[in-house]
Amino acid sequence: MKRYLWTLDRKDQETRSGLSTENELIGILDTEALPCVMPPDWLLATMQMDIDGSGLAIHESIHDPKKPWKLQLQLVA
Repeated sequence: MKRYLWTLDRKDQETRSGLSTENELIGILDTEALPCVMPPDWLLATMQMDIDGSGLAIHESIHDPKKPWKLQLQLVA
């Protein structure tokens, strides 16, 4: 089972971070209701493809310029 160290930064909100499995992280992202063009499971799948090269993936969203956010994932071996 893959586990990820993650950090979610949002404008005007406290930074959240943790260590979670894929399913836990999808649930967390779903409850955050982030302005995005894709559902949380697609976002995580896209980021997982980026992780393969460096072990770290970063997604920055300005889908809603008033509510920008950034998610960082690091795969924990």
